[in-house]
Amino acid sequence: MGAREIIRRMADSGLAFSESTVNRMLRRLDEMGLTRSVDGKGRVLSERGRAVAQRAERQRRWQQGLGQLELRTLHDVRDLLVARRGLEREIARAVALRASEAEIAELRRVLAGHTHNIKIDSIRRAAAVDFHKALAVVSQNSILQAVATVLFDPRFDLLEQVLDIITADRGTTEESTGEHEALLAAIERRDPDEAEQAMVRHIDRLIADASVDVAPSTVRAIEHLLRQSGQWPDDNRLTPDTGRDS
Repeated sequence: MGAREIIRRMADSGLAFSESTVNRMLRRLDEMGLTRSVDGKGRVLSERGRAVAQRAERQRRWQQGLGQLELRTLHDVRDLLVARRGLEREIARAVALRASEAEIAELRRVLAGHTHNIKIDSIRRAAAVDFHKALAVVSQNSILQAVATVLFDPRFDLLEQVLDIITADRGTTEESTGEHEALLAAIERRDPDEAEQAMVRHIDRLIADASVDVAPSTVRAIEHLLRQSGQWPDDNRLTPDTGRDS
């Protein structure tokens, strides 16, 4: 493909560049070993360039897939928690088996911050999820860590706020610190079975909180939060009894 054809295709996508600019770009790609000239008729991708292009396309599809993951209803909140339960029970086991004393001390520090700030809404929410993220790091399992990156993506930061509203309504907000403490105690004892079960009990309790009938005032607060976040269509509503779209 030559510069003029590249310019035409870019213009079709709404991008305007001069021929001299595109030629400079192509020379730079040649220097990087990503393209090569073919008898002065244009460029083709080198083997390295094709590999880079394939990685870029996979990344584009990955990001496109993530773009479909949003919290729109309480049902979505529950689905996310179910997915986290499946992942985090394995993380808890891995941490109990592999964590060093220094890593356990760091987990203890993170948990202390959560406990100390349990009365401060914004700090409490961040500290709670920080403990779960720290566990993923300590797991030393690259696959679990990669999946955790998806489930702890910033687009799901809203989960902690929604759970805060729900648990405040149920009076269970402060239970997480005790559940985290039980989990860390099992890790300190190097008991993977109990660490796994402690994580399951913790997330099961959160799923139960998100599954009960929600008071109308709580529904309105969640609707307002989701709208403010831009993740809630204007014509969407939650029904108090199911948490699904009406």
